[in-house]
Amino acid sequence: MRKLIVTVVCTWGISLLKAQSVWLPVGPQQAGGTYSTQFQHVFTALHNQAALAHISTVSAGVYAERRFMLEATSLYAMAVAIPTSSGTFGLSVQHFGFDAFKQQKLGLAYGRTLGSKVSIGIQADYLAASIRQYGGASTVTFEAGCLLHITPQLHAGIHAFNPAARQLYKAGAQDIPVVYSAGLGYEVSGSLLFSAEVIRETDRPMTTRVMGEYRIISQLSLQLGIATDPQLSGGGISFSWQSLRIFLSGSYHPQLGITPAAAIIWQLKKKETLL
Repeated sequence: MRKLIVTVVCTWGISLLKAQSVWLPVGPQQAGGTYSTQFQHVFTALHNQAALAHISTVSAGVYAERRFMLEATSLYAMAVAIPTSSGTFGLSVQHFGFDAFKQQKLGLAYGRTLGSKVSIGIQADYLAASIRQYGGASTVTFEAGCLLHITPQLHAGIHAFNPAARQLYKAGAQDIPVVYSAGLGYEVSGSLLFSAEVIRETDRPMTTRVMGEYRIISQLSLQLGIATDPQLSGGGISFSWQSLRIFLSGSYHPQLGITPAAAIIWQLKKKETLL
């Protein structure tokens, strides 16, 4: 009986993932700053590793969200970015699920600029999934991205996750999608950013996101966003205090409900060259 219950819960969990893939980076409200140069932080690099090129100080962050207010679908992440004279290195860890069903992702990334108009980045990923009573599986894949700085205000980017179509083969584990995304960002000023992106995932309709961020003052900003398929709307607020930045955000799905999230980011104030 216990085995049957675990199987039902895990199957339901997988169906939720199809509405919002856990293999994608954390934080839909964090994605907008990817397509910019003035709104970058350590978590934007999880959406496109080319964003690492614009992180000029040592940064670290932790992130947590409870998808649809369920403990079994909680997501936690940690990210670190270390700039050097030859580019910026990043390390990230993500964990989703609970004891009966969980997914994990470990990423080692590198990003740098190619002149003043182009930024590139790549990340090696270790992915693992397990279901109690059925065991687990793991594999290695990669993702890569590019950002084009068309003008000082207009930015575009593309990103590919798992383009080699690597899969988890052991029974009970989830297949890994191939995901492509492209986006545009327009910095109206140093205080206002509008961005939009499209995401194409294996065996799913295309998703569109439209996002905006407004800095009321340097220490306080607001984020808003909407998405289609899955249909999501959400917003957030961030506070800065000395070397810390705190994000509080949430999104809403018409059928599945509310997903609250929070992030804390620390970064050095002074630009340093470590190597």
